[in-house]
Amino acid sequence: MTSWLIVVGPHRGELRDRDVGINPPYEPFVDARGNRHTFHTWYLEWLEQREREAR
Repeated sequence: MTSWLIVVGPHRGELRDRDVGINPPYEPFVDARGNRHTFHTWYLEWLEQREREAR
């Protein structure tokens, strides 16, 4: 499994996921509501989850 940050083009800033073992297309990371994640939104969600786990 690999993750990619798109840095140019119309999807700039989005995170994509790909299972290189079976070579599918790059799938966008999405949140619980189905919205595409940017690095910023993904990082904030990840950080909030870690803070909840630490409490």
